[in-house]
Amino acid sequence: MNDDNIYLKSSRIFNDNVKWLLHSGIRIKNGPNSGAVYGWKNLNPPSYPFIYSEITGYAITSFLYIYSELGEYEALQAAKDSANWLVKNMHNSSSYLLSAGSIETDNFTQKGDLSNQVYAFDNGMVMIGLLNLYNVTKSPDLLTYAENMAKSLIERFYDGSKLIAVLDNMYKPIINNNSLESGGNKWSNISGAYHCKLSLALLNLSKLTNNDVYSEVSDSLCKFAQNLQKPDGRIITNPNSEIVTYLHPHLYACEGLIYGGITQHNEGYITAGLKGIIWAMKQVNSSTGGLPRHTGEEKSVEQSDCSAQLLRLLILCRARIEESIEKSSYHVDDVIEKLHSRLLDFYISQEDRGGIRYHLSLDTACSWCTMFTMQALRLWNKRKEFEKAKNWIDYYI
Repeated sequence: MNDDNIYLKSSRIFNDNVKWLLHSGIRIKNGPNSGAVYGWKNLNPPSYPFIYSEITGYAITSFLYIYSELGEYEALQAAKDSANWLVKNMHNSSSYLLSAGSIETDNFTQKGDLSNQVYAFDNGMVMIGLLNLYNVTKSPDLLTYAENMAKSLIERFYDGSKLIAVLDNMYKPIINNNSLESGGNKWSNISGAYHCKLSLALLNLSKLTNNDVYSEVSDSLCKFAQNLQKPDGRIITNPNSEIVTYLHPHLYACEGLIYGGITQHNEGYITAGLKGIIWAMKQVNSSTGGLPRHTGEEKSVEQSDCSAQLLRLLILCRARIEESIEKSSYHVDDVIEKLHSRLLDFYISQEDRGGIRYHLSLDTACSWCTMFTMQALRLWNKRKEFEKAKNWIDYYI
């Protein structure tokens, strides 16, 4: 495919991503859950398994990104609708914190009782969304809700150096089997480097409220992430299984470290984040151009959210990465083009046109994968603008 054709295809898929996020059934537009977003849609047979608080928080930021790029008022209204749903559910909580979500189909069992799971990370992503919307609308209520969430999160989840990953809805530890299958050692259920992505909320909040407590918590989360990084840049995502790194949380940690480093003028955090990106770049499959789910010995499937995360970080950090690597061994532009080309393969072109598959063997349209891909494709189309970018911290979700 020549350059003109791939540019046109990428632009068309970006536009279809936007339309799917705004107009498909993945976004609830009526009824008591109006404004909420489903985690994904099963395509055959069609069903929406669960409403996801974290992804509704991501949706605010994604809709605002659409609004900022395209000027679509409907996207701004969609962001407000998502925020209204989240705020309404905060009123049902004594702490302003939200449970993971609610199951919408009887046969959905893979995530357990979502109503009894309160995740620190999920609530952090909601905070980011509310603060991003506050920065657009200047509605003081949004800032109040975000700060109340932060205070409660610190009180209940922060132990002085890291965040507890998940508690039940009474804010007590969830007791389960320690096997990976039960979720006992799953990366999202343990304190991890990925929690430093909450710096996007904490440092914004610190600036808006002139409260150094939030920046201090951000700083400790970034230090915790640094301590989990190996000399080659790989970040341990599960201390009980150090040989396996999951790329999704690894890249979350890179995002948080770089954001924290730029905002706090901490070159050590920036360097750690860049090392993590360079390590991830070396995990790209040389034959397919995709990024694997993890580094385990067994064959790992390629995951679209990981690929989109890495693609946007490579575009945004390209200049700094070029300074940090041996150009004879890895060419950033080559990896960018391989990742971009492979990411297009996850596009759903027929039923639910515009959605993005989580991985190619699943017949599902994934909401957050579509959000991440939408932004990655837009950045790829505009990548020349970022070649000498120094301050790009508002450009990732």
